[in-house]
Amino acid sequence: MTEKLRFAVIGCGRMGMRRMKSITSHSATELVCLSDNDEVAAKKVSKEMGCDFHPDWEKAVGRPDVDFVVVSVPNKLHNAIATEALKQGKHVWCEKPLARNPEEAFSIVRAAAKTERFLKVGSNLRYFPSVQKAKQLLDSSAIGEVLFLRGWVGNAGWPTKMWFSDAELSGGGTFLDNGCHLLDISRWFMGEARECVGQVSTLHWEISPLEDNGMGIFTFDGGKLAFIHSSWTEWAEYMYLEVYGSQGYIRVDNRGTKCITTLGKQDGKQEVFDYSDVPAQSHVLEFNDCIQAISNAKQPLPNGFDGLRAVQMAYGVYQSSRLGKKVKIWGKEEEKLFELLERR
Repeated sequence: MTEKLRFAVIGCGRMGMRRMKSITSHSATELVCLSDNDEVAAKKVSKEMGCDFHPDWEKAVGRPDVDFVVVSVPNKLHNAIATEALKQGKHVWCEKPLARNPEEAFSIVRAAAKTERFLKVGSNLRYFPSVQKAKQLLDSSAIGEVLFLRGWVGNAGWPTKMWFSDAELSGGGTFLDNGCHLLDISRWFMGEARECVGQVSTLHWEISPLEDNGMGIFTFDGGKLAFIHSSWTEWAEYMYLEVYGSQGYIRVDNRGTKCITTLGKQDGKQEVFDYSDVPAQSHVLEFNDCIQAISNAKQPLPNGFDGLRAVQMAYGVYQSSRLGKKVKIWGKEEEKLFELLERR
């Protein structure tokens, strides 16, 4: 890649600011413009970042000098912005979750399938050193054949004035919000999810019909099981998971300030990898990995299909809770789309 990748960032909230800082700090990327509906704040940011500001996202996306569009806005707008950017021949980085619901997620992924551009979904949890180490151990068969996974992810929830707690803007509660992180990791670790049974509840935050807690049991290829809990009443924060195999287990502990991976064997021996003192840099590592992939004409991960599947898994829990029975989350439509993307 001889020329810099030129970016437009749509949305200058917390995640948008993180992405802009990564763009302006990388030697191979340039921030061309940004757009946000808060004109006063966005104009101030554009001056600080040394880029143009457009009050209309269509103008930013349509600029011929933009190669890459970052979509960092409420979930309701993901489909419109991402699909338009893809149609105009731009690469797209869409923050998680990919969309409010499976239908909108399908729309975005199908748009990507019709172009030669890349669609990446934000998932900085993949770049936690504890998670990276766990993936390395799994890929080296350190615990033999994977048997099951269990884990939880959460935070303290959102005041009702936040857009996250507005069903029209978000599309779902905790399982779609922070739960999609762990849903993505479970597929990364275990393969494809086929069925699920789940339950959701709203007992603390006044956000109905959204949930502040949800639990799901997922059946993966080969009958492997994963139990996943997502919460907006997880006061201690943030994530903990275990993967058990035929020869041992891996524990990933990111509770509070911890960042630890433990490899355990059947005989009781353990090896501990403690990254708790390593400065937080998952967002930077994720961005750098994406740019490296693009420079090599490779698809950055997680891709659009990964994002679609995380949304479908969350909605599988919602559907199962509503119907009171196990539901399928894989079918001919998913298989056809997967095969189409694999042939690209």
